Amino acid sequence: MSLAIQGLTKAYGGLHVVSDVRFEVPKGALVGVIGPNGAGKSTLFSLITGFLAADAGDVAFEGRSLGRASPMERARSGMVRTFQVPREFSHLTVRENLMAAAPGQAGERLIDAFFRFGTVKAQEKEIAAKVEETIAFLRLAKVADVPAGRLSGGQKKLVELGRALMTGARMILLDEPFAGVNPVLIEELSVRIRELNERGIGFLIIEHDLPALNKLVSTLHVMDRGELIASGTPAEVLANPRVRDAYLGGAAA
Repeated sequence: MSLAIQGLTKAYGGLHVVSDVRFEVPKGALVGVIGPNGAGKSTLFSLITGFLAADAGDVAFEGRSLGRASPMERARSGMVRTFQVPREFSHLTVRENLMAAAPGQAGERLIDAFFRFGTVKAQEKEIAAKVEETIAFLRLAKVADVPAGRLSGGQKKLVELGRALMTGARMILLDEPFAGVNPVLIEELSVRIRELNERGIGFLIIEHDLPALNKLVSTLHVMDRGELIASGTPAEVLANPRVRDAYLGGAAA
């Protein structure tokens, strides 16, 4: 099992925004999380990735508990998230954004820059090659030297995915990757996600665009008011009366 969510709970005062959520994401799986606005989905992602501290519960990745690990430590373990609103370095080009995401760069340490110059140059060459490979894979060559702040919403989502790839992630958590993205780029993103999944990278995806998400994932988990209320295949979940009431017929998606 790649990712195990073990009773995660988070409350503010008397309000439980995430309440005893438990599920697993098998290695190399494509899994979706849906629910109405305010269901606790993004809070759950923040708990999984360490951006918020859980009141109870644990997260295990590849058999290792991450309960006390920082967001950076969780990312180094191979589990990386994106955000609803892309957090690119707007003044840097696409290429520079990808370059900056590569972890463990020896050139960032002053002593290495002076005394291990050969090592630093060799690593920079390797990173540059990976950047070009990522740009080609994501079809971003035409905007590679454009400041990321000038990109469309869909292009920024591709850059976010590219930054996750530059870390060497084996599990990527995507928070509403299709939000604010035109249909053509939604399809482009979907194709890239499928191809990465075929390479063995697992995905946990929050998304409100059900038709697009259902084409991608084999399993859906549904949250409502902080609780996990259903799990199964997309067909099973969407036929569940409780899901139809809480999600489809309840609050706006």
